[in-house]
Amino acid sequence: MKRLPVGLLLFPVLAVLLTGRAWAEGVEVRSLTVIPKPGAESVFPVGDLQMAFVTHEKPEVAANINDALFIGRFKALTPTKVEARLPADGLDLSGLSEQGFTVTRNDGRLLTIHFDIEGCGAYCETYSVAYGFDVRTGRQLTPRELFTPAGVRALVLRMNKEKLRLYREQIAKHERELKASNKKAPASGTVEDLEERLAFNRECLEGVEANAEEERTRSTFHERWEFTGTEARMTAERCSNHASRALDDVDSVSLALPYASLRPHLTAYGKRALLGEGQGVSGDVFGQVLRGRIGKLPIVMMLERHRDDSVSGVYFYEKHRKPIELDGRVEGGKLELQERDAEGNPVASLRLEVGKNLLRGEWAGKQPLRMELRAPPAQE
Repeated sequence: MKRLPVGLLLFPVLAVLLTGRAWAEGVEVRSLTVIPKPGAESVFPVGDLQMAFVTHEKPEVAANINDALFIGRFKALTPTKVEARLPADGLDLSGLSEQGFTVTRNDGRLLTIHFDIEGCGAYCETYSVAYGFDVRTGRQLTPRELFTPAGVRALVLRMNKEKLRLYREQIAKHERELKASNKKAPASGTVEDLEERLAFNRECLEGVEANAEEERTRSTFHERWEFTGTEARMTAERCSNHASRALDDVDSVSLALPYASLRPHLTAYGKRALLGEGQGVSGDVFGQVLRGRIGKLPIVMMLERHRDDSVSGVYFYEKHRKPIELDGRVEGGKLELQERDAEGNPVASLRLEVGKNLLRGEWAGKQPLRMELRAPPAQE
C-alpha cells in the first residue's frame, strides 16, 4: 500500500497546530506531540504522533474525556504531567507510525475528535477512528446507548442497500470498460486488470447479498460512527483485505445522515445527546471510563462489549498506572472477567453485577476483595 505522506496525514490538525488549541464554551482541545523513547527497539513511529488533550471548566469531565482518549489510543491513563512535547513513557505505541487529529465538533454540547493514523505490522496501512463525548459529563458516545434496536435494523438495512448499489454500479462500469477494451487493441495488462477488478467486485457483491438475511435481524452496529457538527457519519469497513485493496474500487462505504433524519431511530438519551431534546439518560457501563476501587485501592477501568457478548478491556491501579488486561462475557446482568498477566495467563477473576452506570462485585485473586466502579452519569 502507498504510505500516506506525513504532510497529508497531519493536514487535518493544521488549524489546531497553528493556534495550539480548538475550543468552545469551556472545552479546549490542545495538540501534544508524543516523543518516543530514544533507542526504542521498534522502528515505529517514523513520523509525528499528535495527541489531543482536553481541558474543561470541570476537571472531572476533562479527566473522563482524556482517560478515554489515552486508553483508546495508547492503552494508558492520561499522564500525570502533561507537556506540549509529551514523553512516551508508559504509552503503548506498538505499530503506530504516524498519527494526526482534527476536532470535527466542539459546540458546548458534544465534542468529536477524529484521528488519522498509519499503523504498521506485517504491512503499513492508514485508517481513521473518531471519539465522541457528551461534554456535560465526559461520557463517551456509543451507538449501543444512542440507537434503539429497531433503529439499528433500519440503519443497517440502509447501509446494506448502499453497498449493493455501489457494487452493482462498479460492476456495470467495469463490464462496459471490459467490453470497450475487447473491441480494440488494449494496452498491456488492461484487460487482465479489468477482469480482476470485475471478479473482485462480483465476489464482494455476492457477500453482501449472502449476508442480507443476517443484516435484517442485526441488533448492534458493526459500523463506525462519527458525530460531526453538521451530520452523523456511519461507515462500513471495506470488503478487501490488505493484499486485495488495490482492486477495491468501492473501499469503505459511508452514509452522511442529517441529525434530524435519525430522530425515529434514537433512544431517549440519543435524542438528548444528538438533538438536544428531552431529558433522557443512559446507564450503560460499556465504552465508558469507570472509576472505583478494588478493596481500598483506587482503580480506573474501561470495557468494550462485542457483538457476541464477549467483553474485553483493561484496568489500572491509580498508584501504579500499568495496564492490566481483562476478557470475559456478559450475560443478562452478570459480568465475569479474567485478569491476565503479561503472558496471557489468568491470575484473578472478577464477578460483577451490572447496574445503571455501576459495576459491583468481587475480585478473586489471592484473596477475595469487594469492588465497585461507576461510569460518568448521563446527565449533569
